[in-house]
Amino acid sequence: MRITLKLAAAFTMMAGIALVVSYAGSGVQAQTAPRFKYDPDWPKPLPNKWKMGGVTGLAVDKDDNVWVLNRPNDLTSIEIEAELETPVADCCAHAPAMIHFDKAGNVIESFDAPQGHGMAVDRQGFIYIGQNTVRKYDPKTGKMLAAIPHIPDTANGQPFDSNPRIGWVKGQGAAGPVAGFITVGGEGARGGRGGRGGR
Repeated sequence: MRITLKLAAAFTMMAGIALVVSYAGSGVQAQTAPRFKYDPDWPKPLPNKWKMGGVTGLAVDKDDNVWVLNRPNDLTSIEIEAELETPVADCCAHAPAMIHFDKAGNVIESFDAPQGHGMAVDRQGFIYIGQNTVRKYDPKTGKMLAAIPHIPDTANGQPFDSNPRIGWVKGQGAAGPVAGFITVGGEGARGGRGGRGGR
């Protein structure tokens, strides 16, 4: 009986070694992190003199095309002078909030939506934008299809706007994304967000 146990243990050990050797010899390699290469020509120049605001969302769809959510309200008046009734500059104009690029960097579609703070694309191609709630959009028409229900009031007690409008006006810019954060020096100057500048 002792010989049988020793023989079984030796056979099990040899089978284990053979399995390890066959696994190592089968060409299995350690996985490495993906490598990315910067492409200065992507995306291509935007059409219609568009200029994007700050980008707050990126998603790749099932066809490996890229959706970009930007914030048109980040543009200042001096950046959108081509939109004026009588343009005073050759550049620029508000871009739609959602821009769809193909792999080569060409704009293939776009639509306006309220600015958001993140986005996703599902397997069917529907767009989801987060902004106080999550809204679902048709990628072809830009129409809002659904929204997650939201608490009826905002933090300051005002009713929640369940149908937000596009937040910019043609030819009119905003204070920009850093408004209130820049400190202006000098005696008695006020800095951003109520801070004291120059001290």
